[in-house]
Amino acid sequence: VFCGGTTMTPQSVRFWVEEVLEGKTHLVPTYGNTLMGLAVSRPLDETYSVTYYAPQPRAVLRVVDPKDTAKTMPYGEFGRVELTTLTKEFFMPRFLERDEAIRREPIDNYPWDGVGDVRPFGAMEKKVVEGVY
Repeated sequence: VFCGGTTMTPQSVRFWVEEVLEGKTHLVPTYGNTLMGLAVSRPLDETYSVTYYAPQPRAVLRVVDPKDTAKTMPYGEFGRVELTTLTKEFFMPRFLERDEAIRREPIDNYPWDGVGDVRPFGAMEKKVVEGVY
């Protein structure tokens, strides 16, 4: 099952994998937009936390300090998602997305930073409406 466009908390991912799909098929979370394309997700583990890796070199994601976007957040910390698009047709540096995420370390298949537990920016401070609108 291919899914995206909404927050995928570890609790909701666990519910979909164990309760709805009963382990009979794969759940494939994805993250992206028209500017970036789709970021792939790391295979799920026992934590059910979702981490995405941008389609480099055409797009680069960073997790930055919301109060000083020149600073990259330390690994394991939440911050605002920043996108740089690097294509022949379009160059857009340092676009601040409407999302926040945890900065995750590179892995063997994707030797660049990932973004984990993506949610709407400010989700801990206010009620945020999600979905297609």
